[in-house]
Amino acid sequence: MSSQRMQLDIQDNHVVMDNGILQVTLSKPDGIVTSIQYNGIDNLLEVLNDEVNRGYWDLVWSEAGSVGTTGTFDVIKGTEFKVIVESEEQVEVSFTRKWNPSQKGELVPLNIDKRFIMLCNSSGFYSYAIYDHLKEWPPFNLPQTRIVFKLRKEKFQYMAIADNRQRCMPLPDDRLPERSKVLDVPEAVLLVNPIEPEFKGEVDDKYEYSSENQNLQVHGWICMDPPVGFWQITPSDEFRSGGPLKQNLTSHVGPTCLAMFLSAHYSGEDLVLKLKPDEPWKKVFGPVFIYLNSVTSNANDDPSPPLWEDAKHQMMTEVQKWPYDFPASSEFPPSDQRGNVSGRIQVRDSYVSEDCIPGKGAYVGLAPPGDAGSFQRDCKGYQFWTRADEDGYYSIKNIREGQYNLYAWVPGFIGDYRYDAAINITAAGCDIDVGELVYEPPRDGPTLWEIGIPDRSAAEFYVPDPNPNYINKLYVNHPDRFRQYGLWERYADLYPDQDLIYTIGTSDYAKDWFFAQVTRKKDDDTYEGTTWQIKFQLDNVNQSGTFKLQISLATANIAELQIRINDPQADPPLFTTGVIGKDNTILRHGIHGLYWLYSIDIPATLLVEGNNTLFLTQPISNSPLAAFHGIMYDYIRLEGPPSSTSTRGVKPANMAPNTNRISNRGLTMSSQRVQLDIQDNHVVMDNGILQVTLSKPDGIVTRIQYNGIDNLLEVLSDEVDRGYWDLVWSEAGSVGTTGTFDVIKGTEFNVIVEIEEQVEVSFTRKWNPSQKGKLVPLNIDRRFIMLRNSSGFYSYAIYDHLKEWPPFNLPQTRIVFKLRKEKFQYMAIADNRQRYMPLPDDRLQERSKVLDIPEAVLLVNPIEPEFKGEVDDKYEYSSENQNLRVHGWICMDPPVGFWQITPSDEFRSGGPLKQNLTSHVGPYCLAMFLSAHYSGEDLVLKLKPDEPWKKVFGPVFIYLNSVTSNANDDPSPPLWEDAKHQMMTEVQKWPYDFPASSEFPPSDQRGNVSGRIQVRDRYVREDCIPGKGAYVGLAPPGDAGSFQRDCKGYQFWTRADEHGYYSIKNIREGQYNLYAWVPGFIGDYRYDAAINITAAGCDIDVGELVYEPPRDGPTLWEIGIPDRSAAEFYVPDPNPNYINKLYVNHPDRFRQYGLWERYADLYPDQDLIYTIGTSDYAKDWFFAQVTRKKDDDTYEGSTWQIKFQLDNVNQSGTFKLQISLATANIAELQIRINDPQADPPLFTTGVIGKDNTILRHGIHGLYWLYSIDIPATLLVEGNNTLFLTQPISNSPLAAFHGLMYDYIRLEGPPSSTSTRGVKPANMAPNTPLD
Repeated sequence: MSSQRMQLDIQDNHVVMDNGILQVTLSKPDGIVTSIQYNGIDNLLEVLNDEVNRGYWDLVWSEAGSVGTTGTFDVIKGTEFKVIVESEEQVEVSFTRKWNPSQKGELVPLNIDKRFIMLCNSSGFYSYAIYDHLKEWPPFNLPQTRIVFKLRKEKFQYMAIADNRQRCMPLPDDRLPERSKVLDVPEAVLLVNPIEPEFKGEVDDKYEYSSENQNLQVHGWICMDPPVGFWQITPSDEFRSGGPLKQNLTSHVGPTCLAMFLSAHYSGEDLVLKLKPDEPWKKVFGPVFIYLNSVTSNANDDPSPPLWEDAKHQMMTEVQKWPYDFPASSEFPPSDQRGNVSGRIQVRDSYVSEDCIPGKGAYVGLAPPGDAGSFQRDCKGYQFWTRADEDGYYSIKNIREGQYNLYAWVPGFIGDYRYDAAINITAAGCDIDVGELVYEPPRDGPTLWEIGIPDRSAAEFYVPDPNPNYINKLYVNHPDRFRQYGLWERYADLYPDQDLIYTIGTSDYAKDWFFAQVTRKKDDDTYEGTTWQIKFQLDNVNQSGTFKLQISLATANIAELQIRINDPQADPPLFTTGVIGKDNTILRHGIHGLYWLYSIDIPATLLVEGNNTLFLTQPISNSPLAAFHGIMYDYIRLEGPPSSTSTRGVKPANMAPNTNRISNRGLTMSSQRVQLDIQDNHVVMDNGILQVTLSKPDGIVTRIQYNGIDNLLEVLSDEVDRGYWDLVWSEAGSVGTTGTFDVIKGTEFNVIVEIEEQVEVSFTRKWNPSQKGKLVPLNIDRRFIMLRNSSGFYSYAIYDHLKEWPPFNLPQTRIVFKLRKEKFQYMAIADNRQRYMPLPDDRLQERSKVLDIPEAVLLVNPIEPEFKGEVDDKYEYSSENQNLRVHGWICMDPPVGFWQITPSDEFRSGGPLKQNLTSHVGPYCLAMFLSAHYSGEDLVLKLKPDEPWKKVFGPVFIYLNSVTSNANDDPSPPLWEDAKHQMMTEVQKWPYDFPASSEFPPSDQRGNVSGRIQVRDRYVREDCIPGKGAYVGLAPPGDAGSFQRDCKGYQFWTRADEHGYYSIKNIREGQYNLYAWVPGFIGDYRYDAAINITAAGCDIDVGELVYEPPRDGPTLWEIGIPDRSAAEFYVPDPNPNYINKLYVNHPDRFRQYGLWERYADLYPDQDLIYTIGTSDYAKDWFFAQVTRKKDDDTYEGSTWQIKFQLDNVNQSGTFKLQISLATANIAELQIRINDPQADPPLFTTGVIGKDNTILRHGIHGLYWLYSIDIPATLLVEGNNTLFLTQPISNSPLAAFHGLMYDYIRLEGPPSSTSTRGVKPANMAPNTPLD
């Protein structure tokens, strides 16, 4: 956060935009970015380059009639500079280049207007451009246009494109002739003598880092010292070409960071923009956002994870803000001048299902009018794409004015859909519902056999290991193994003399079908074409019939595919594609390019009963780049004649175990309706994908059958101990967080819904007064739901306590699944929190040593030696509610994932930062609804006499997935990525429309609240400050901050955008208060007026709210960052005898066991002393003020000192000490000034907190804030000392008494204004990362 308003400095040859966070310098009138100053770095761009070669827009163009994808390279330089907007909040500048006929043949005939925008309090800047070609101007070709940034090579050496595509990169010097060897093309070099020896023997090629448009929203570079990220964020694909699967360059050695708008990569000349005579054209490219971030980290910490996570968060913020409301050009329409299109797509394929099949995961888009599939070759217009949900419903928002066709394709089915009616979007805005659309994919008859998965990719086929002399270490054991260099040459290694032969019913396409049909390199270094064979049997051949061969290709490059049946010499062949494709995907390490589909008639007279052979020949091999001629198959299917119906509904030979490969968001499709089998003691729900068995009437999940595994749950456990709801309760008046443990068993079973599409069953347990003291006084109705074509099941429960029933306490309730220990041994909680886990047997007495508490054990003799010396403790895997949407376990053989997905936090307690257990050794998978972990008794639900209470917990979704992978492939990345995608699908569907209980209201019975929050702190800035990233929520009425101790009601939370705007959707009926807090500021906000949400639905705009955080005077000094966490402070390395390998060099290093004891190691005799102006809180402030362990194994309290100087002290004034705590556990904080023995102290909190965060490896618990008056008479001019004492140390768990600070600030008296707007000592360099 900067207090500075926007400034624009117009110089003779440059323009400087400055918002106090960064400075951007552009040449005038060229509009080249010459300097970006940020976070103490004078220029992030390469200062060794000429100014024109640092940050620029460029293009490649050629005369009309030219062929190919090359042309004249042009760095776009403006000839005229204008200021478009100059206000306190925003600057927008323009650099234009106008064309005139005298420039014909010299410049591309375009008017180009490049714009740059900087906003107040924004850590970055935006750029967009308007390209305009008038009708009367000459036609031309435009193969490429983009933005390029070249960063400083000595600083930016770590590149990040995706969660699993990050690495330290070679230097550009390593590509020089004396340090490298050029391979087949100049872009690819072998590093033979790099400056850093670690890169020796690797291949560097920019195309290895390409990405699909749909995944290309943020990428960039990281500087390690100081820790700074440079990110290119593309919040929308509307201005990109070729659709969501089109691949583009990202970042590469330079360090170069690109924003690609138009390119022919992976598509060839088909995606060169070619204007015809008398054809006008105009297009806006962008805006894109150049985002800069930084982090305060310990010297030993790796800053890349938090910088990357923050960049992803900022990307999501930008996506949510699209279309932006601040660009000044009328060519960029705001949201109210755009339209929306929604509907549903289904598939009709009578050979798969008699009924229509929901288009789950369908790609649905609007693009310029054309034939079906033409969008992938369109580059002149705008495109708008989305993915359909599980039921085929989709919504495309914010579509520009214009005429479009609606296009779609459905993973799992071949071909392209186009909606025949044109869709017209008006500038006045419109909402168009096109209703239910049905796609009928190409199909003549039943499937006799198939190879591959119709997903427009060859990734499911066999991708070989690379030649060890040509590797990129990033892609070793990586899901994108196809990105390795030179894989085309491996074909000749595997098939030196004879081409590939594939036998239906015996061969496995994942092992036996090479990913690309390429040429074979011969001994004389020439190449020859190849002929692949598919051998198959037919039992019956009606000689009067016609069979159909469906072949879809994932790419083609100067290739011809010839088809022959049973005669490899037939001339002419049965079918030929002719020469097709110039995608160059093979050379550029892709796995798909443009999509091609061929439906080929095979007369039955060419086939025989018995053995048949299909010959696939690619003969072209005579060009200088013959090594790269070839094709990749997507999918091949042989269909019987239409009259043959015997195979309907039968799984053919070589069909994938699931319809789709998981990593392509596959649809797991079953033609079976949902069936319910009610037995004497069990109930079985079955939708053809999975079977779930529950005990009757108990309602315990005893069996989950899926993907060939008879039971995913632990068969060694009793049925009652496999999958269950449980709770802990105690009598009213009880203290603490424990009580009676109760596995909830129903006494009555009911079928609520039983239709083809859905089953919902109920297991109820009703309370009566005779059970007083024996059972918790609640009526509990647990529900289980299974939907058709859903790879999982849902569960929710209604807890109901009547007014006249006895009061009680409820510390905990949850769902527990215990999985099979011999199968599920890999656990995943987050992108960077995944690992193989010990077995439960490793926690037995003979294999482990119990540490301070039973939950924590040291593994001394585990079954797998790799775990020896590690600590296992379930609390090391806790997570905040806001991040706890999906977690679970993976079985490696067969590759199966078991995931617990929580699509909403509305039924959880304690707000978004409340931490809960996730998964842990067992293998256990939990859905926690209510717990006292990291909060203590404050979050025990306590009902009073005559207090009624009812709450719905859930639904949550138990999702199962599987993947077809090579034996050597790690299935965990695609399973995890798919689970995250499914989580997002569930979030988008919330609130569900299928639960039958009236206690779960659908969307139209819920309300929405929106507004804006700002901060007024006159000692930071005279104007209001936008509440960027504020947490804003609705929770039951109470005092400010009371939400973190609420556990009876529902809560609804969101994050505000960069400008403080927020929207909270789908709020249940009821009365609420609106609560908020803003990172970077202390304290809690509460909107005084109650907010009433009605069952009829409502939309409430509360307008602009202003939070005034506690503040008496100017900041004299501060320690930490007000973010409700102690993570910015010094977290020590663990005792090497007590480690968890997952958290070595991890952003969550605080999760290691026993860190509290490291305090005594670092401060054996004297407590912590911190000197303002000299000490660094990231190195010198221990993360927790704990007790010190003495030599006799007892503990003593600790007193920390803060030493500071004051130049002037007005003895009549009052200073203010603001202290916020991130957690407290049976602790007392005593404050003294300049006298460590003062009795009583100036201030004491009294004994506070039972969060137990320290013991449970957290970094925050409940938040506490204290504003303490310090009379000036206690202070002196010169040196002063603040003493912070935590004295309590006399309980059996004294090691865990203590507190964590969030933030400490000393303010001068209100009359002192000299420090307004001045950065005080020890102020964080930037507002903390969200």
